[in-house]
Amino acid sequence: MDNREKHFKDEKGIFERESYRVRSIMNQRKRRNEMKTRVMLFGTGLVLVAVLTVLAFKLAGLNGESDQQDNVSAAGGPSVDESGETGNKQRKKNDDKKKDKEEPAKPATATGKKRWLRDSLDPDKPMVALTFDDGPYTPVTSKILKILKKYDARATFFVVGSRVPQYKDMVKQAYEQGNEIATHTYNHANLTKLSKKGIKSELNKSKKAIKDVIGCSFSTLRPPGGSINDTMRSVIKVPMIYWSVDTEDWKSRNAKSVLSECKVIQDGDIVLMHDLYPSTADAVKKLVPRLVKEGYQLVTVDELLHYKGIKAEGGKVYMSGR
Repeated sequence: MDNREKHFKDEKGIFERESYRVRSIMNQRKRRNEMKTRVMLFGTGLVLVAVLTVLAFKLAGLNGESDQQDNVSAAGGPSVDESGETGNKQRKKNDDKKKDKEEPAKPATATGKKRWLRDSLDPDKPMVALTFDDGPYTPVTSKILKILKKYDARATFFVVGSRVPQYKDMVKQAYEQGNEIATHTYNHANLTKLSKKGIKSELNKSKKAIKDVIGCSFSTLRPPGGSINDTMRSVIKVPMIYWSVDTEDWKSRNAKSVLSECKVIQDGDIVLMHDLYPSTADAVKKLVPRLVKEGYQLVTVDELLHYKGIKAEGGKVYMSGR
């Protein structure tokens, strides 16, 4: 065999071996593809079976509910529509309960002048109205308010209108504690020396100053110095309040002297003081618990007149609840 034939034979052998190897690889790939196809078909079949099973259970459940509903209807029970309505009502009720739980209702609170006119007082028990002129003044007014709050007592503050903006926090606190906010004019003016227009101006400015802070106007007036004339009586539309006990705290500026003037207190008295002097606050600290211990109800002027059956009229003067 020459070299050419030998080379051809070697090439043929190589070709046959390569051809066999290629066919093996192709067969392996074919078997793998067939296996993948079988697995995919099997998996798809399982998914279809699962889906059909779920659908079957759902259909069975719907049929059962339908049969149960038919039985309830036949027995005179609520229909589907009625059940739906009942369910909606129940859900609404539950939602309302949840809302009430999350947002508790706020207790009703009296507003305006009703705030200083309580309906819980005992008309058969003695009453005294403590009153304070010329304020507010934080260093003193705050101490008086603290004492009043401690003993659940009330008082009337005849404020000077021009002082209200500066001490509005005190006015608001006094009001929120249930005390009466009344007027002592806007500039502590002697109204007997003013014209009708001047009197109206004093009261209107004071009314605005008070209303801007507490949302309502005053219902009583104490004329500065206690000075009154016929012009005032004809112009002023609210009751004018005097006093039956004058502590003269402005003169003595001494707590013991103030308490001495209050030794004899009677049912229906209106006590005059001023919330400008620290000595007055010191006297109130002892006077309030003493009166409470003696059985007095410490009330506002409006409360005193109301519970004593006095129908106070505008332009007239009242010195006590007797």
